[in-house]
Amino acid sequence: MAISLEAETEPENGTRLHSNPASATVQYEFNSLGTDLSATLRLIAERARSLTRGCSAAIALLNKGTVICRASVGDSAPALGTRLDVNSGLSGECFREAKTLRCDDAENDPRVDLGSCRRLGIRSILAAPLRFERGTIGLLMVFAPEPFNFDEGDVAVVESLAHTVVRCMRQVETVQRGA
Repeated sequence: MAISLEAETEPENGTRLHSNPASATVQYEFNSLGTDLSATLRLIAERARSLTRGCSAAIALLNKGTVICRASVGDSAPALGTRLDVNSGLSGECFREAKTLRCDDAENDPRVDLGSCRRLGIRSILAAPLRFERGTIGLLMVFAPEPFNFDEGDVAVVESLAHTVVRCMRQVETVQRGA
């Protein structure tokens, strides 16, 4: 699975050039993981964290009616196996509404569990739904200790990575069905 997270420039002759060779590295990393979904999810969470300047990131997937954390990077992210409550909080709203949400300051956002955010040292949250067909199948979340950590560029990165999660899941499923 390949994804380019670098800006592209289009010269006058109309051919596209990548502005940074780092995108080739990201593409190779996703391609080299093959059908190891856990490793792929962890890498995507790590990229979400580093590209948005977050301190932690997590990917949670729907499994038999429950949303469970399947990838966790950093100290502020939910632990692997943690069940997410889709009926409350920012992550729940993101899941139910199927739209990307940003919390700029947990101290002033009624959608978050302020006690949990304080305990984990989180002030900013960015959450993107993982959408397949007409439903939400999970979430990609990034956390930061500073308020106003995430901007619109970070929203675009996390949404792109959320699409990548879904494509990787479909690729793994296709390979496993064919095996």
